[in-house]
Amino acid sequence: MKKILFILFITAFSYSQESKNYFVLLTSDPMVNPSSAMMSINTASEALNQGHNVIYFAAGDGVKIFIKDVIQNLHNVTFHGGNSSNLSKRMELMLNEFSANGGIIHASEGSFLTYGVTQENSSDILIDILNLNWSYPKELIELSSGADLIFSY
Repeated sequence: MKKILFILFITAFSYSQESKNYFVLLTSDPMVNPSSAMMSINTASEALNQGHNVIYFAAGDGVKIFIKDVIQNLHNVTFHGGNSSNLSKRMELMLNEFSANGGIIHASEGSFLTYGVTQENSSDILIDILNLNWSYPKELIELSSGADLIFSY
C-alpha cells in the first residue's frame, strides 16, 4: 500500500511540474482597468519564469498597454505601487523581459488601427518590444486553441 501511495505521489508531482502552454489575453483598457493590465503582465511573466510556454495577446482596448504614453502612466490611474512611476517602469520592464526571455507577444493590428498605430509609425508610438507579432482574429483563435490554460483580463 505504501508503494502504491508513493507511486501516486511521484506521478502527481511529476505531472504538476510539466511544462504547459499558457495563453494570456488582455482586452481591458489599461487606463480604465489598470489592475487587469498589471495582472496580465504579472501572470504571463510568472508562468514563463516557471518554465511554461506563454503567449501574451493584446486585443481590443488591451493593445493600449504597448503605447508609451499609456504604460508609462499606469501609476497615475492606480494606487497599486504607491502611485509611483516605479510601477509603470516595472510593468514596461516586465514586458520587455518577457519578450527577451522567450515569451511570445501578439497584438491585434486591427485594434491598433483604432488608435492610429500602424506598423509604419509604431516605433514612434509603442514601447520597444523585442518581438511584437501583428495579428488578427485568425491568430487569436489558432493560438488560444493550442493552449492548456487561458487567462483573460
